[in-house]
Amino acid sequence: MTDLSELPTWLLLTPIILLTLFLFSRRRCSNNKNKSRKLPSEYFTGLNFLLNDEHDKALDIFLKLVETDWDLVDTHFALGKIFRKNGEIDKAIKIHQGLIARPSLPDEYRSKVLLELGYDYLAAGWFDRAEGLFKEVLIHDRKSEEAKRNLILIFQQEKDWRKAIDVGIDLYSEGKSDVGVLISQYYCELADIAKTKGDISQLAYNADQALHYDKGSIRALILLARHEMDKKNYKQAVYYFEQVEKRDAEFFPIILDQLIECYHRLGDSDKLLVYLADVELRHQTLAMIEKHAMVIERYQSKESAIEYLTDRIRKYPNVRGLHSLIQYKTNQANVAELTLLLDLKSALVKMQKDDSDYKCQHCGFQSNTLYWLCPSCQSWAEVKPTMIEAA
Repeated sequence: MTDLSELPTWLLLTPIILLTLFLFSRRRCSNNKNKSRKLPSEYFTGLNFLLNDEHDKALDIFLKLVETDWDLVDTHFALGKIFRKNGEIDKAIKIHQGLIARPSLPDEYRSKVLLELGYDYLAAGWFDRAEGLFKEVLIHDRKSEEAKRNLILIFQQEKDWRKAIDVGIDLYSEGKSDVGVLISQYYCELADIAKTKGDISQLAYNADQALHYDKGSIRALILLARHEMDKKNYKQAVYYFEQVEKRDAEFFPIILDQLIECYHRLGDSDKLLVYLADVELRHQTLAMIEKHAMVIERYQSKESAIEYLTDRIRKYPNVRGLHSLIQYKTNQANVAELTLLLDLKSALVKMQKDDSDYKCQHCGFQSNTLYWLCPSCQSWAEVKPTMIEAA
């Protein structure tokens, strides 16, 4: 006899869930046919086997019951999901394989059973089998959004970007606009591959397509900006870099060096200084104070840079600005002041090192490397720079 206190909570709840589903289906059936039907004794036998951890015997009973009464199929789906959620993939697979093998399986349930079996294979890591099942679902139901989205995830896992794009465009054309972000990222992946191969035309084409499906794609804008830089088309590169600030200013600090270089190549320092001042007014917390001071020193004077830093820190105290000011003051300090300034500089460096450069807005994953696909939650375009100036 099994000690109920030793059974996991989910197993104790499973019979209750199945019984509730059964009664619900019976009530629905009774309302439709205007007659009541009794609960088969075999059903309780199956529940008893579940409580005693005799899963194989329970499954055999449920599969036999469904052969004569397909109103019970919802209980199979519920049981399969419970097994899959708790990592007992083999049992979930047995349930759904048993259903799909039944010659009497009604057409109305076939796609649902195939989907559930596909989820089982996904959980087991058998992507090729899952892919085949989701494709089979589309044979029966050409519009199945669930099957298409799962195929996209499989192709993403396999890094088959072109197949993922094809299925994504199919959904996008059906009005599923949220898929545009995925399609855009897949085109960016192809653009990166083209860049590695030196295929400039494909790089530009894929980046343009990425921007077509997601007009706010920071990744595509950066790809296009750097592409124009490589072609020495600095004016167009400036346009794309400045679009980054307009679409998502949090990414601005990571492209600031390249934007400054483009303006330098164009010989338009006055416009650069005005633009940086405007950006700073619009986004006072962006970590650009060091770069801004460097530009002021480069095109005006060191004294002007120190004056800018001093004024900026008085208005908006922050670690990065203080670090930059100390750096300038160190070069001008006498021997008595130098030791103190160097100690302060060292302490500020340690404070800055404690921070991660990037953080996922979806799950909180932190890293010093920019990932377009979060390694933790597998979300696209959710990892963003944390380079915000803080007091």
